[in-house]
Amino acid sequence: MKHEYVLMEYYMKYLKQVRKLSDSSVNHYTQALRRISQILRKHSKISESIYELKDIGELTVVMEYINTVPEYIALNNRGNNMYSAGLNNYFRFTSGEDMFGKKDVLKTLDTELPVGEKVKIVHEEWKRSSIIKVQTLETAEYKCEIDSTHKTFTAKNTGKQYMEGHHAIPMKCQSKFSKSIDVYANVICLCPICHRMLHFGEDEIKIKILNQVYEERKDRLAVSGIKIAKNDFIELAI
Repeated sequence: MKHEYVLMEYYMKYLKQVRKLSDSSVNHYTQALRRISQILRKHSKISESIYELKDIGELTVVMEYINTVPEYIALNNRGNNMYSAGLNNYFRFTSGEDMFGKKDVLKTLDTELPVGEKVKIVHEEWKRSSIIKVQTLETAEYKCEIDSTHKTFTAKNTGKQYMEGHHAIPMKCQSKFSKSIDVYANVICLCPICHRMLHFGEDEIKIKILNQVYEERKDRLAVSGIKIAKNDFIELAI
């Protein structure tokens, strides 16, 4: 499986294990996205598949575009809106709309993934998915996972308390692992203060918090193919 299809893997697992849909229904949803991907490729909006889009903003733009394409409109009409239903259902998944407060959902989806590609922006960094971060914030109910009493402010784009997604093991450490570390198990929801503290705080308090994070996440990390001792985790995370 290519890393570009990581979201497909998560999505199919979500449909089967969380939504409890039949194999037939899962097949309908995934077939719809394959046909939509074909149309988007013809219009040079994607390289291969809609699953390669790792940003909610990019996905929204593509969804708005395809609804103006005559071929898609005709196909969707012939299919009694099956294709728009498939696309809208995928958007609900990627936006975390149905995940609010449901932390066990992400545990259900934990799985080993291939390492993603590196992309060059201004500097070289490992490619990551903003969708995984959005879903993590949703399942945490936009509450800081270090201390849920921490308050921030209402974010304009979500209408919810502002929180940030943080990779416990930094993405710059990806080369040390044979499996992707851009996974649910490695992303935590933090208030801006705790987030900055883990980046710039004194080692003593950082170690205390990282011990907490490790104990809460070690089993999920292992399921995701990231088997690491506490001391090594803290050394990388600090």
